[in-house]
Amino acid sequence: MPATGGIGDRRRSFRSLRFYVTTSLMALSAVVLSGAVIACFDRAFDRELLADASSSIELAAVTLMPYMISAAVAAITAIGITTILPLMQVSRSLTVLQDRLAEMACGDLASRINVNGVSEQVRLLARELNCATAGVANQITGWKIINRQQWDLLETVRRAAAENDCRKALPAVEQMQANWEKIAAIEERLIT
Repeated sequence: MPATGGIGDRRRSFRSLRFYVTTSLMALSAVVLSGAVIACFDRAFDRELLADASSSIELAAVTLMPYMISAAVAAITAIGITTILPLMQVSRSLTVLQDRLAEMACGDLASRINVNGVSEQVRLLARELNCATAGVANQITGWKIINRQQWDLLETVRRAAAENDCRKALPAVEQMQANWEKIAAIEERLIT
């Protein structure tokens, strides 16, 4: 049973909000910094200095400098945001794994991780976790079945003892012994 409305959902919402706030602040900072650079260059260089520029190269450098700095700031910001995007996807995927492990710690061995919409590396981990969980769940299911059989056999032995009928009790005890051997085999596979 997937966690809905629980800690995992809140954690994902907080991470998404943090991502959007971070990228918004990066973009806003780039715009403000670019505007400030352009405004500073406009104030620092007066029109006479531009008129005194001895060559068209100097004129182009002085005129285009604030825009080139702004373009560099925008490029660095874009690189930062595009670097964060894949990390956000991995973070979401790892949160799904973390939530599933928490469910397992609470005893839920039935639900599985949906591997759609997660990164390839996390998809492989999720499949392995699903397989491992299914294997443990199968062993525990077998153990539960044997345990129920043991209770039925114990009831048979109790009735036979009450009736003082050893012929009924002995086969039940032998079957219980066989079941204990099956449980011991399961315990051997489960390393704790």
